[in-house]
Amino acid sequence: MSLRNPMKTPTMADSAQTVSRGSRRRFLALASSLLILPRGLPGRTGSSPNARLRVALIGAGGRGRSAVSGLPGEQFVALCDVDEKRGRAGLNPSNPKSTDAQRLKDGRWFRDFRVMFDAMSDEIDAVVVATPDHMHFAAAMAAVARGKHVYVEKPMCRCISEVRRLHAAAKAAKVVTQMGNQGRAGEGIRLAREWVQAGLIGEVHTVYTWTDRPRKPWFHPVDFDPDTAAPETPPPTLDWNLWLGVAPDRPYRSAIVPSFWRGFTDYGTGSLGDMGCHQLDAPFYALDLGSPVSVEAATTERFPKTFPGSTCVTWRFPAKGGRGPVEMKWFDGAMKPPLPVPGFKLSESGGSLFHGTKGIMGVTSHSGSVRLLPEERMKEMASSLPARTLPRVKGGPHQEWADAIRGGPAPGSNFDYAAGLTEVVLLGVAAQRAQARLEWDAANTRFPNRPDADVLAGPGYAYRSGWGV
Repeated sequence: MSLRNPMKTPTMADSAQTVSRGSRRRFLALASSLLILPRGLPGRTGSSPNARLRVALIGAGGRGRSAVSGLPGEQFVALCDVDEKRGRAGLNPSNPKSTDAQRLKDGRWFRDFRVMFDAMSDEIDAVVVATPDHMHFAAAMAAVARGKHVYVEKPMCRCISEVRRLHAAAKAAKVVTQMGNQGRAGEGIRLAREWVQAGLIGEVHTVYTWTDRPRKPWFHPVDFDPDTAAPETPPPTLDWNLWLGVAPDRPYRSAIVPSFWRGFTDYGTGSLGDMGCHQLDAPFYALDLGSPVSVEAATTERFPKTFPGSTCVTWRFPAKGGRGPVEMKWFDGAMKPPLPVPGFKLSESGGSLFHGTKGIMGVTSHSGSVRLLPEERMKEMASSLPARTLPRVKGGPHQEWADAIRGGPAPGSNFDYAAGLTEVVLLGVAAQRAQARLEWDAANTRFPNRPDADVLAGPGYAYRSGWGV
């Protein structure tokens, strides 16, 4: 397997090259500005804490179904998808008399979320955004600008400048936010933090994380170029122009939708952006990682419009609080982390391994479960594990968000937390695209050693007009 030299100067022969330094400066200047927001309390004013939330779902055909099942007590008043047929099929409960079916039956359908807000903004309390990555920012900003509480599927946004603008706008609007990395609401991630803080594995110095992606049914081979195929006619139910949204105009190809967009730089964030908010969540939370000082990537061959098939990304975090510096590595595709102990079998779907001065801890994908390694040590410690000191979440991430809207504790992956986690992930994505080592100046949103890579902190293309971003 051929690796690109991580120190080699890349050509940046992709769409990011089209953005001039002047336009980038103008765009990033917006990151420090806040939206002018409507007066009054976000959501429904004076409502009973027991009243059902009026929820709008943007992107019904994919992850939208998880929102319906995750918010069993709420009313879905608006349902939006650029392909209504697929959206309806994705939400269609198996039993038409079920509670879900009853909560969906009166929801108004829209293709364009802008039209939805124009038509019924006053009838919406909260919005779930479950679109492809490139439309998270536009849809969520539209909701926040109207004072709506917002839940956004991971990653929070497609690029760092979007993350910072959305975070600032949501904070100014004082809305309740949540990113959909569901493990953050679970038991495993809390155990991981409690065990690390109790010193079970000593001072953590190295973390390995990994995933089995990119693979079907979400990714094409990395050398696949959709533009070599002849343009096709979109299905009559799909509004291709609305699907493109802020992204550059491109003729419709069935090879991009409904799932393969993840591997294309114009729309997705690759396997790291797709799964990093799950697999990096436990180390980010357990170690209070914050922002790294550098990130670098070694990858297999990278093509202009797609992400590499296999990568190793390394972040370096400075000492913070009572801990020392931490090196965190990400592996995807054919690249895998070293085995922590002889005979250990890596979970195919992914996970993370914490290496400390006194031992090793393994966390499964989505922070599902936590074990000390080797297994003999887990058995020895089973009766003397640390007390559970962190609050637990009742229900999943959607319910946690709804409870917070009613006055409960802030969700675990609210944007104050999710913005930092997503930024770490997207710094890795930038290093993958640059195939280089990038020093990171978080305060100024730039790569001091590689000014030519600064463009990778932004969208990489001019947004199409009419989307309010």
